[in-house]
Amino acid sequence: MRLTCARTATNVIVLTLLLAASSAAQTMEKVDYFPDSIAEKDDHVVRLSGGSSWLLANRTTAVAAADVLIVMRDVVVDGKRVPTAFLYVGGEEIPAKHVEGVYPKNVAYLTRVVAAEDGSALRLADGTVLNVQRMDRFAISRWTPPYKALLTENRIYLYNLKENRRVWVQPAKSK
Repeated sequence: MRLTCARTATNVIVLTLLLAASSAAQTMEKVDYFPDSIAEKDDHVVRLSGGSSWLLANRTTAVAAADVLIVMRDVVVDGKRVPTAFLYVGGEEIPAKHVEGVYPKNVAYLTRVVAAEDGSALRLADGTVLNVQRMDRFAISRWTPPYKALLTENRIYLYNLKENRRVWVQPAKSK
């Protein structure tokens, strides 16, 4: 009973944060992230191969060994900055709370791909155009914008958060 009440309270808090987070415009928001994979899962808790554990607001249908991305950002709730985390796996976006263990933090930019151009370029919500490397063009040909994406700080990789797939990119040259 106690665990169920705690889960319900966590779900309500996470739902509130999710609503606040989803209302924010996603043009190019600086966030922290790390890729990992599921080592074990038990009800609403996943343990990742890197050693951290996360309490999920919803159960995931993903299997052990599935690749995941954890994206951490601050959202404003009632005028206060509140750290939030989301687990992306198999097309799912699940609010998550860190339970235990350590994890790396990498800087990236949460954005949205709004258009695909000529099968070789992607246009982001802020107007940035990224050329996709030849070996990844088949993959992007099957992705239908708009979708959330994560652009690494060095702007070499773009993760499609719906497909949970990474492609190599480079800024398009100005004409």
